[in-house]
Amino acid sequence: MKTLLSVIAVENKKLVRSYVLWGTLALYLFVCAIRAGETDWNTYLGNVVFMFSSVLGLVGFAVLTSWAFGREYADRTLKDLLAMPVSRGKVVAAKVAASFVWCLILTEITFLFSLFIGLMAGIPNFSKTIVLHYFIQLLIVTAINLLLCGPVVFLASLSRGYLVPITYAFATLMVALIAGPTELSRYLPWGIPALQFAGSDSTVFPLASVSYLIVVMTGGAGFAATWAWWRWADHK
Repeated sequence: MKTLLSVIAVENKKLVRSYVLWGTLALYLFVCAIRAGETDWNTYLGNVVFMFSSVLGLVGFAVLTSWAFGREYADRTLKDLLAMPVSRGKVVAAKVAASFVWCLILTEITFLFSLFIGLMAGIPNFSKTIVLHYFIQLLIVTAINLLLCGPVVFLASLSRGYLVPITYAFATLMVALIAGPTELSRYLPWGIPALQFAGSDSTVFPLASVSYLIVVMTGGAGFAATWAWWRWADHK
């Protein structure tokens, strides 16, 4: 456990020093700030959470997680990393943990920033109940999108970079947008975050159990494949 925590600390330092992390945060804040002209808090926070259920979650999280894995290939530091007296499984776990924690941190910073901007802009009808509702939904769609990063980190490892996984993320976003109004969307992993949020007015978890199971299976398969790739693939 001590070794794993040490590796997580190293991966955390890599992310903190990267332009990708702070560039992503700047984009999040900018996108949410331009929505501050809405007529009420319900509409304003609804738009913020919707963006996280779609582009900011599917693509934004993919950028951070794919960079955490792909940079080792792009910067040619993989051999140095694998030469360390640390199991490859712990390296994968540390990269996933560090990138996930920062995705959560960026999400919470953005939500707090949105509240601040909304108050400064004088958006009417502020309510703690509304804020709590949308914060809970934000955490749920964030968790779903983090699970969907499983295939992203696998593609970053398999392709030895971050171009393919980012392209994949944009492709899944387009699929989710196209399939959104159809019945098929509840069985497509990438359409489920938006459907979760769309149905959240009536219940916290509006979708059938199979939809959430699909998300878990998709993420689990991606992370398992990533671990197997790092464990057994030829990294010459």
